Amino acid sequence: MEAIKALLNELRRCEIVNDYKTNFSYNDICLDEASISFQKRLHRLYENALAEIPLLSQDAKDGFANIIDKYAESQRLFDVPDESILESMNREIEAGNTNVSLKKERDFVKMICECVSLQKYYLNEFADAIGYTPTEQESEQPSIIVDEEPITDEDANQEWVYGYKGIMSAFKWGRNKVAKFLKDSFYEEAIVREGDKIAVNVPKARELMQKKEQERKNPKRRRC
Repeated sequence: MEAIKALLNELRRCEIVNDYKTNFSYNDICLDEASISFQKRLHRLYENALAEIPLLSQDAKDGFANIIDKYAESQRLFDVPDESILESMNREIEAGNTNVSLKKERDFVKMICECVSLQKYYLNEFADAIGYTPTEQESEQPSIIVDEEPITDEDANQEWVYGYKGIMSAFKWGRNKVAKFLKDSFYEEAIVREGDKIAVNVPKARELMQKKEQERKNPKRRRC
């Protein structure tokens, strides 16, 4: 059960290093690596853990169900910046603040939020894999769902979500709203289609949403 333990230990780990000068990292993932590196680490641990599940007795699975409850609670209590802080930083930057330190802090907060979301996602995935259904509170945890590899790796620092489930989770939307979003040509710049696969660049999509909202509020400016 070493692979399962390795995965669960990483899912409950929350180590932030921020010296405000050079070293910004979350669970040993540096800011320059971005959350995509953390996702690849978690996915590798998750795949290794899956290989051990068929070897577990039902009693062992029941024991891990109790651990999942505890780890889900630990994740909810992570001492990390929340989305409101990120939104506040974004508003300040959009208002014209060009401070380099602020932008770096914003990028770091964004990375932390994404990494924590990934931890919650993989904990729920592991719970599903052993046949445990999380409580309603746990299942409502936000998540950014990604595949093992992005459709394109032209820019590894970009954050992507995949398919309806990933888009619904990232933006807290229902299926109908996702369908409407994917049909709207305004957002094509944020959407990549490759065969049956659909990927959405989350930062670009949010940028376009803000732009569309500004145009809605200022129709005269849009026509000029």
